[in-house]
Amino acid sequence: MKAKGSITIMLCLTLTIMTALVAAGFRSVQNASARAVAAGGADAALYSLFGEYDRDLLEHYELFFLDGAYGGNRMKLGKITDRITYGMEKVLETDLMKTSVKQCGLTAYCLATDSGGESFKRQAAAWTRDSLGSQAVSRLLKQAKGDSETVRVLEEKGEKLREREDLEEYDRMLEEYQEAETGETERAEDETMPIPGDENPIEILRKVKKMGVLGLVVPDSGDISEKQAEVSEFLSRRSLNQGLGNSRGRPEDAGVSETLLYQEYVLKKMGNYSEPCREGDLSYQLEYILAGQDSDQENLRKVVQRLLLIREAANYAAIYTDPVKRGQAATLGLTLASAAGIPAGQQLAETLVILCWAYGESLLDVRDLLAGGRVPLVKSQGQWKLSLNNLPHILELLREEGGTGTEGMEYQGYLRVLLYLSLEKEDTEVYRCMDTVSYTHLRA
Repeated sequence: MKAKGSITIMLCLTLTIMTALVAAGFRSVQNASARAVAAGGADAALYSLFGEYDRDLLEHYELFFLDGAYGGNRMKLGKITDRITYGMEKVLETDLMKTSVKQCGLTAYCLATDSGGESFKRQAAAWTRDSLGSQAVSRLLKQAKGDSETVRVLEEKGEKLREREDLEEYDRMLEEYQEAETGETERAEDETMPIPGDENPIEILRKVKKMGVLGLVVPDSGDISEKQAEVSEFLSRRSLNQGLGNSRGRPEDAGVSETLLYQEYVLKKMGNYSEPCREGDLSYQLEYILAGQDSDQENLRKVVQRLLLIREAANYAAIYTDPVKRGQAATLGLTLASAAGIPAGQQLAETLVILCWAYGESLLDVRDLLAGGRVPLVKSQGQWKLSLNNLPHILELLREEGGTGTEGMEYQGYLRVLLYLSLEKEDTEVYRCMDTVSYTHLRA
């Protein structure tokens, strides 16, 4: 006997819907599983990719970057995506859902040079923060603000003082006097001043200014590196690629503290005249970062000239505000003007005497810094080295042993302040720092 059954249309529709829901749920679970497996595979592939980080860069500079050119000269995005695809495929081989990679591409990536080298600078600052600790950072920040402001003012005053160093005006007054007295319209090149040139500080300044500044301030025992670099190949001189979809830019909290931490990183990792780097195209890397020239000697000369400008302004102010020194300079200025027969030139002569005296003291200061000594930004009376009577013997004094100063900042301390001031203005110094990294340990 056959049993008969029936199903209503309502039940049929209900079962159809339930079957569809079960199938959709199963498909959803399958898709979710595939997405999870794909995401895990992508993460594993990226970790595997960054496992190929540049080990020399991490070992020598504590920086974590991937060489996207793989030793070449151009970015190889295709090779990067191939490495990611390979890593994902190895993970997906074990997937029960049989998930596979059909296409792999990069939606965004950041280069070390993007946004003024921000990622490079951020990593450097992070390393310094971890190395120094918060208390040391606070002390450095407090000191840097005061010293940098003082040096900024001194540099501005130094530029103005150089404009007042008007030897041509002094010569013109002498020529006018001689023309009125003797009818001569020209002076012989070897004609002496009314006061002998070896005793006249104005003539001494004229003579010293014609000499190479490094020969005056570098100790006799100090060897200047003769290394040169082909700076046209440096990344700071080239047109740089940009990352893809990188819109982070500079973080909002990046400010004085990060700049300070970064500069401490540069001071610890880069060579300078006091502690030269024996590897790479340039030994005085800090001086290159500040000056950007193609040789160690030229970079050192630029930095020395800047130090002289700072010290000259500080020493000029010390003389001008010291009644004793100011009186000595006024007396000598009057003597020079009277001996030359140009009483109207007393003020000019006095100003030139003070400038000569300040410049001579500055030469001794920089000589001490390069010899390993210390020089305070603002000197007290007892820290003064050069008397006005000894100014004619400045060349002999410069040949004596330096580095005897025990108070104030050392050479690296002055470099710290100069670097801080430069980093406040532009990103050039960050790119120059990357130059030294690229052409020291990373160039094969």
